[in-house]
Amino acid sequence: MAHDRQRFCDLLDRMRSDTRGNVALIFGVTVPALAFAVGAALDYSGASDLKSQLQRATDATILQLCKMPTTTTSSQLQQAAATAMTGFMNGKPYQITTVSQTSSPRYVLLEAKSSFATAIVGSLSARLRTLDVDARAQCYGDQTSLEIALVLDTTGSMANSSGGTSKIQAMKTAATTFVNSIFDNAQLAGNTKIALVPFAASVAVDPATSRNANWVDRTGKASYHWSFLKGGASGATAMTTAGVKSRLDLFSNLKTIIPSWDWAGCFESLPYPLNVQDGQPTPSNPDSYYVPMFAPDESNGAGVTYRWDNQFGWIVSVNSYLDDSSSSCPTSPVPDEATKTGQACKYLPPTNPQTYASGRSVGPNTFCTSRPLTRLTTNRQTLLNEISALQANGNTDIHEGVTWGWRALSPNSVFGDGAPYGKANNQKIIVLMTDGTNTWTTNTSNPTLKSYYSAYGYAQNPDGTGPNGRLPAANANPADDAAKRAAIDALTLESCRNAAANNVIIYTIGFSVASDPIDQQGIAMLKTCAGSANRAYVATDSSSIVQVFKQIASSIGNLRLTQ
Repeated sequence: MAHDRQRFCDLLDRMRSDTRGNVALIFGVTVPALAFAVGAALDYSGASDLKSQLQRATDATILQLCKMPTTTTSSQLQQAAATAMTGFMNGKPYQITTVSQTSSPRYVLLEAKSSFATAIVGSLSARLRTLDVDARAQCYGDQTSLEIALVLDTTGSMANSSGGTSKIQAMKTAATTFVNSIFDNAQLAGNTKIALVPFAASVAVDPATSRNANWVDRTGKASYHWSFLKGGASGATAMTTAGVKSRLDLFSNLKTIIPSWDWAGCFESLPYPLNVQDGQPTPSNPDSYYVPMFAPDESNGAGVTYRWDNQFGWIVSVNSYLDDSSSSCPTSPVPDEATKTGQACKYLPPTNPQTYASGRSVGPNTFCTSRPLTRLTTNRQTLLNEISALQANGNTDIHEGVTWGWRALSPNSVFGDGAPYGKANNQKIIVLMTDGTNTWTTNTSNPTLKSYYSAYGYAQNPDGTGPNGRLPAANANPADDAAKRAAIDALTLESCRNAAANNVIIYTIGFSVASDPIDQQGIAMLKTCAGSANRAYVATDSSSIVQVFKQIASSIGNLRLTQ
């Protein structure tokens, strides 16, 4: 463009220096020359505007290209550049002349050109009929990476209708769309890892890999390891004498009788405040090790839910799968409710094992109903397969879901899969979806336990302890369902705050359909957990939850491009 301008200026100089001819001739030449000069100024102004637009488009495009994965091929980079440039140029013609990249250090170069068709100066010379413009942009820097935990509610209520389909099916469709949206986006796919954390009343970790993990209490040292036995650790003497040194050993014994009674991978909640943090166990604190969930056999005969007792009236046991005594027990019949519930001898060996009571599944894995979580991975098909396999079953504990979601992203936790906090150009994100509220059911018809089993044990454990060691002081001694919900809500929000303090971004989705809504307390808690109204969504049917997941995927993409 500079050479064209110089040719035009030389022509005007020759016209001004030519003094031959009379006044009339000068006048005849001057008027057209002035008109020509005005037209030429417009041509060059238009060309200058085109050059500015081309440079802006090139600058904006390079920002996107520089954040693409280092595994991006040349053809993928070229296509992404063309797509972005076309959008930024708004129909103006252009041509990409150079797109190149290196990975170490990260460097991307983009060069483009266009041409402006002149209206006036082109009449002087064929070479001036178009004015060429060009632009160049480059960027250096580390590639942005993303770590995302999809924390998905798979509780029993997810089997309910969401309008045309079940909520669990709608959620699986939405989550599948989300994963595909991330991995189909060339700017997100290569350096993005996703974890899948299903939750109900608890969260499971692959039992095959975690059974022997060094962060699991494999030797029964935690103070609450034997809380399901009368007398606690002292009541476990009969077990340890028989070689059962932990809950995992007990599972191993039980599975020889009922194969499905092998440990399913769930853990009880750590003591407070460890259960709202992401650290690893320390040898100096046995209670910092993770204790496998073991739903004990409750009193009543095997498979019997309702039993009349002359002292207590109707006794309801929601998880009675063994008889209350066996050949190993010194006294038969067992004299009192606490002993019926908490004696170790009934497991050595068990008598009359049953897997159903009143139409419900019973056994040591009761309340461990979710599929094991999937750790951070770049394998799209693994994630899609796990999403497809999700089933609806169990109660709701959002605290355990969001905390394990954070642990899946953390560099400090038991997995250690996440990048270090503060790593440049790395972002950690939790997407939490639930259709309900925190639930821990009171059982006033069980004089020993007083509640259903949960990640926090029982309201009153057979060893005489309660849940207070796992709860904030302000939520001690929860006596009813509302108080238990408040306690778990408090834990949930503290985990959300602690994750956010480590720059984890949280999106929340309340799946609240008209026939099965989430109450305002639950919606408010999700909004508070997200920390921003812009990241708290409510889906009201099967189509809207798909759209919400799409919006979040788009938001994550925009977040990455603006970092």
